[in-house]
Amino acid sequence: MKIGVFGSAFNPPHMGHLSVIRQAMKHFDLILVAPSYRHAFGKVMPDFADRERMIKALFKHLPTDGAAVEFTDVERRIARLKGRAEPIYTFDLLSEVEKDNPDAAISFIVGPDNAANETWSRFYNGAEILKRWEVFVAKELLPIRSSDIRSILNAKGEILEHLCPVEIQDIYKSIDTKGTAA
Repeated sequence: MKIGVFGSAFNPPHMGHLSVIRQAMKHFDLILVAPSYRHAFGKVMPDFADRERMIKALFKHLPTDGAAVEFTDVERRIARLKGRAEPIYTFDLLSEVEKDNPDAAISFIVGPDNAANETWSRFYNGAEILKRWEVFVAKELLPIRSSDIRSILNAKGEILEHLCPVEIQDIYKSIDTKGTAA
């Protein structure tokens, strides 16, 4: 089995994330969508459960053919094992998915922003990740960033649905978006 792991803050998830998942669906049997629990770069994020709700709302826009796509809380499980203050790294995520699926070929799914050398060089054990697992780099077909969507929504603006589904916007507007870094 070929498993693609798509990890991100998903703060909030948007159609750019969906584009990455759609591209990956052609290459994997299963895609695990793994929101960050404690971001390695210290990003402040809304509560994990709120981002889970937004991700599951995004799944409603997936095609029905292609790889299975599932939400995974593996980073929450890792956090319980690691201790309160430690960040959870991509290396931790992939190691845990590999442990859960020892006979599968595991790949990490990234967009071109995270694949860029200046960003990838900040990944903990980035060289080891490249040795142990494949990395699937999706094309940027929709140039949108979660930070852009947050800025507009925090200013009480409206986002076009082709950038971020209305149900995700509604969830985002109803939650504590200040969140925590841990």
